[in-house]
Amino acid sequence: MSENGWHEYQRLVLAELTRLDEGMQKVQDDVTQIRLAVAVLRTKAVTWGALGGLITWGVSLVLTYWGD
Repeated sequence: MSENGWHEYQRLVLAELTRLDEGMQKVQDDVTQIRLAVAVLRTKAVTWGALGGLITWGVSLVLTYWGD
């Protein structure tokens, strides 16, 4: 049965599938890290945006009531 080369081809296919699975796992890990980084950046952007808006509102309030 091994005369037709099936056994060698079977090992080659299994090795390639293993290699592809490892590559896919690495890609999935990278995507997870990217999603986490985006979530952190989004949180920082919201925080700094809110703080900037609050400061602008406070300055405009001060200038409106005490600027006259």
